Amino acid sequence: MFSYDHLTAFCATAEEGSYSQAARRLGKDRTTVREQIKAIEDSYAITLFNIEGKKAVMTPQAEAFYKQAKLVVRSSEALNSHMMNSYQQVFTHFDIYHDALVPTTLIAQVESAFTQRFPHIKLNWLHRNRDEILETVSTGTHQLALMQYRLTSDIKVPYRFLNLGSESFIACCNPKHPLANSNIASIEELKLEKQYITENLYDAIPDLFGVSPDLRFVSNNDVLIELLKLGGWAILSKAQAKPYLDRKVLAEIEIDEVLSPPKSGIAFYFPVALEKEKEVLHIKEVLSLYAKKHFT
Repeated sequence: MFSYDHLTAFCATAEEGSYSQAARRLGKDRTTVREQIKAIEDSYAITLFNIEGKKAVMTPQAEAFYKQAKLVVRSSEALNSHMMNSYQQVFTHFDIYHDALVPTTLIAQVESAFTQRFPHIKLNWLHRNRDEILETVSTGTHQLALMQYRLTSDIKVPYRFLNLGSESFIACCNPKHPLANSNIASIEELKLEKQYITENLYDAIPDLFGVSPDLRFVSNNDVLIELLKLGGWAILSKAQAKPYLDRKVLAEIEIDEVLSPPKSGIAFYFPVALEKEKEVLHIKEVLSLYAKKHFT
């Protein structure tokens, strides 16, 4: 019969393509990893890897077993996380990571509602890129995230998420910019002007959101708004743009070739061990109310 250690050794070797690399990743020595895989092979009379030079190459049998083995490993990690955190936790703060796609109005609503319900718990709002934080969220004890949703079945680290829906995006510029004075601008006109874009938005769908050859990357939304006051144009979510449009700091650019605005999804990510905690349940409730009003 296989154990959790046997399966983690198998999955790590399959993913790394090397006993040595798998051992380094797991914090074990190469001999231990090889012995754990050999135990599976002996128990079931199968061969999992062929050695080709320095590479451990999966056999057809191993490829057939890999996805199910990975699922068992993830389920075991989730169960372990639940059991390790089964005692009543006392939270003093949560770190909520977010990317540039998250509307500031959403952040403000969560902050306001959460502070009223749990005045003794602090919320720290930390701006990060998406790929930096999923592993931190999955392994942390008080780390949460709001960021772009990407549909995938290949979840490399255990976490839970709530898909809030999609928000629409529009093109904006300074009200005095020539693009704002056109009744309808064409894509070709947009290509002639410099475009500011956040890294997260470009990473989401570069072919859709990166229009102009003169593309300027910005990490922070506040910086992007200040730059737009000087010139150029940018794509912003409707929620992000609304307060600036209302104050006439920005103007929306109507685009000839765009019949309906492009959209991108937002999701709330949290550790498996925290999914039943009252604080996280409250945040989910607040997010759901906001999403029903603002997202599609």
